[in-house]
Amino acid sequence: MVSDRTQTWFRGLVQDTQQRLSALSTLQDDPERFQGRAEQDGVTAVVAPGGSLVDLTLTRAALQLGPEELAATILRTQRDAVRQANLNYAAAVQDAVGDAAGGKFDVNALVEQRLDQAGLRKAEENLKAEER
Repeated sequence: MVSDRTQTWFRGLVQDTQQRLSALSTLQDDPERFQGRAEQDGVTAVVAPGGSLVDLTLTRAALQLGPEELAATILRTQRDAVRQANLNYAAAVQDAVGDAAGGKFDVNALVEQRLDQAGLRKAEENLKAEER
C-alpha cells in the first residue's frame, strides 16, 4: 500500500509535468516571436529557429559589395540570425521547463553545444580564404 504522502507527492508531480507540457505546447502557437534577425553591411536576414530563411533584404549598399563579398555577407548574416532565433527559442523552452530535474536541465547550454562554434569558425575562415 502506498502512503498518503507518496500519493500526494505523485499527484503533484503529475500536475507539474502536465503544466510544463502545456507550456511547451503553446510555444508552437506563435512561431514568429522566435525568429532571429541580423543585419550586416546592408544585408538583413530573418530566420526561424532551425535556420529556415523567412526574409532577406538587400540595400543598394549591399549590392555594391561584389558577388563574392555579397555572398559571404549574406551567409554570415544568416548564421547570426540563426543563432539568435535558436537562442530565442531555447530561452522560451527554458522558461516553460523551469526548474525541471532540480534545475539541472539547461536548454541554453544544449543549444550552444549544437551550434558547433568550431564548425562556424571554420566555415567563416573558408569564406574569407575564398575572398582573397
